[in-house]
Order: sequence, then structure tokens, then C-alpha cells
Amino acid sequence: MPASAFCISSAKSTAPSAVAQEPDAIPPAPDTLADHYQQLRSYFSRRVSSQQDAADLTQETFLRVLARKSSQPVKKPLHLLFHVARNLLIDRSRRAQSRPAPESLFEDLHASAAASPARTTQAADTLEQVQRAIGALPPRCRDVFILNRFEGLSYAEIARRMNISPKTVEKHMAKALLSCRAALDKE
Repeated sequence: MPASAFCISSAKSTAPSAVAQEPDAIPPAPDTLADHYQQLRSYFSRRVSSQQDAADLTQETFLRVLARKSSQPVKKPLHLLFHVARNLLIDRSRRAQSRPAPESLFEDLHASAAASPARTTQAADTLEQVQRAIGALPPRCRDVFILNRFEGLSYAEIARRMNISPKTVEKHMAKALLSCRAALDKE
């Protein structure tokens, strides 16, 4: 019997449905969700290219469901799991579309070479300044920056991978971006 069932007062209630609705408001139990792990993992395996990504997305889905704060009862945990899973895939797709691949940055540099040698020199100088600024960062800060900007990982994914808090990831990113900005402002 859930602990919340013991919170019923000794006073008689005029609303008999108050006690009957209480079990619905209990969030899904982790062991109930764990029964669906393989099903969710298979779902992601069919939709992403690597098994590691499928495992990460599965874990992120469980984390989001268990961290969910809502006054709404969870009547169908499986539906909630797959709703969160679908949203994670949509977010991942949007992130991939919004960030240019690192290769495209170099293609732009080569395309501008045909346009103007002066612009190419300026772009190469800027790139060198940014590379020096990134190289001068403390190792963990540099790793966070590279994982976010070049590998496209979210702060939550970086936090999990590096075993640090998302707030620490934010601080490292802020430091890295300020360093890059300062390097460009010296120009």
C-alpha cells in the first residue's frame, strides 16, 4: 500500500471519490517503467544510426519521465514514455538542422577563397584566433565547448557523458564563449 494512503485523516469525508482518486495521482513507479526499457530501446534503435545514441536517448527518456513534475495523474505510463521519446527525437532533429556541420564551415572558407584573397586571409586569421582561444581553455572547459559546438551535444548530454552537472556545463560554455569573443575583439 503506498505511503500516501496513510495520510487520510480520521475525520469523515463527505467526498467519497477523494480517496478513490489518490492512487491515480501517484507518478509511475521506476520498476513499472523499467518493464518497457527494451521496447523503448528498440524504438530508438530503429530511428537513430548508432546503438550508443539509442541507449542515450532511452536513458534521457526515463530521466525526463521520472523528473516530471505535474499535477496530472499518469494513467498510461507507456504512452507517456513514447510521447517523451518522440519529442526527444524531434528535438534531436531540430538541433541537427540548426547547426552547420563543421565540414560546412571549411567549405565556406574554400568558397570565399575564390571570391577574394583578402577575405580568405581575414577568415584564416579569425579561425586561427579562435583556435588559439579554444586551445588556451582549461581541459574540461575545452572538452565541453568541443562537445557542444562541434559534436552537437546538448548540455544534458554533455553533463551525462562527463559526469558533471548541467549547471557546470553552462559555466564552462559561458567561459569558453567569452574567451572566443575576447580573442575576436582583440582583432
